Amino acid sequence: MPKPYFRITVEGQDITGKLAGGNISLTITDGVGMKSDSVDIEIDDVNGVIAAPRTGVKMNVVAGYEDYHRDFGTFVVDEVTLSGWPQKISIGGQSADAKSAMKQRRAKSYQPPDYTTYGDAFAEVAGRNGLQLSIPAGIRDKKLEFEAQTEESDTAFLTRIGFKLNAAVSIKSGRLIAVEKGKGTTASGTEMPVIIARGGENILSYSVTRLDKAKHKKVKATWYDRKKAKREEVEAETGDDGPEYLLREPYQSKEEAQDAADSQAQYLKRGGAKATFSIVGNPDARAEAHVIASRIRSLVDGVWRAVSVTHSWSAGGAYSTSIECELPTEAATSRRSQNAGKIESSTGGGNDGSSNTGGSGGNGDGGSSGGFDPGDIGGTPGDGPE
Repeated sequence: MPKPYFRITVEGQDITGKLAGGNISLTITDGVGMKSDSVDIEIDDVNGVIAAPRTGVKMNVVAGYEDYHRDFGTFVVDEVTLSGWPQKISIGGQSADAKSAMKQRRAKSYQPPDYTTYGDAFAEVAGRNGLQLSIPAGIRDKKLEFEAQTEESDTAFLTRIGFKLNAAVSIKSGRLIAVEKGKGTTASGTEMPVIIARGGENILSYSVTRLDKAKHKKVKATWYDRKKAKREEVEAETGDDGPEYLLREPYQSKEEAQDAADSQAQYLKRGGAKATFSIVGNPDARAEAHVIASRIRSLVDGVWRAVSVTHSWSAGGAYSTSIECELPTEAATSRRSQNAGKIESSTGGGNDGSSNTGGSGGNGDGGSSGGFDPGDIGGTPGDGPE
C-alpha cells in the first residue's frame, strides 16, 4: 500500500520535521482559471509549542506518495489562525504567481498594426507581468480586429477574452497559459494524462447531477459587413432542441462572430450535467484533464472534464483526491471514448489512483517524466452568463 507523503519548506527551509509534533491535515486545490491555486494546513498543537510561519513568507509543497509525488508549487502564506481548545494552527496560502501578478487596472486598446492576432495581445500581457507565454496555435493565430481594456485588470481582461475564444486562461509556474477549453490538452497540444475513476478499485464516492437547463438548438451572432453595408449572421449548432440563442453584442468581423457563437454553444453544452468524484489520492490529477468514469452505473460512466481538483492528506495518514467535473466538448468526448477501452486494459487498476497514460512523479524529488509539462496546463476561467 503506497504511503502518503508531503514535504513543506518555508523560504527554502524544510519545516516538515518541526511540524511533526502535531497531527497535520493538508489540502491543496488546483485553482479554476485565474483563481489562485491554494493550500490549507491544519495542525493539532495540543501543547501550544509549534511555531507557525509568518504571513507573507513563501511556502513550497511537494506531496503525493513516498515513491510517487510532485511539486505543487510555491504559495504565499496570507493567513495564520491560532485557536483553542484544543489548540490548533490553521495556515492558508495562495499561489505566488497568481497572488502577485495582473491586479492593476489599466486602459489600453489592442488593434492592428501593433496587434494583429490574439497571440500578440496575450504576449503583451505576459511580458509586462514577467511571465512566459504558453498558447496553442489555434488561439494564438486568431485574427484580432479590436479589443479594449477599459479600466480592467489584466486578470479580468484575459478572463473575458478567454470566454470569447472558448479558452481556459491561468497562471502557473511562472507562465501565462491559454488552452482550448474542454479538449483535455496542454498549450503545446499534448493530451493531458486522464484521471481514472473506476468502481470497485479507486473510487471512494461520487455524485452526478443531470440538469434540466434551458436548451437551445443553435447560437446566433451578428457582425457588420461594411462592403455590403448590412448586418450579417453566423450560427453554431448545440445538438439540442429548443429556441435560438442570440448574442446581443455585434461583432466586428465574421470570424470574430463565429468564434463567439462557437464558444457560447460549447458553454451551453457543458452546462447539462455536473459531477464530483472522490478517489484514492492521485498526484497527477489536475484541472482541465479528462476524467474517465467506469464500472459505476449508467448516466455516470463516461468522459468528464475536471474543472477543479482538491488533494487532501488527513491527520490519520489517508490521501484522497476530489474532482469537480462538467461535460467536455463533443469532439473530446468522442476521442476519449474511443480510447477508453485501451485505458481500461492498460491501467491495471492500481490502488494509488494513478493511470499509466503519462504524467509526473515516480522519483524522490517530485520531478516530471515522460515529456508531460505541468506548467503547460490551463485552468478554467469563470464562464460567462447565459
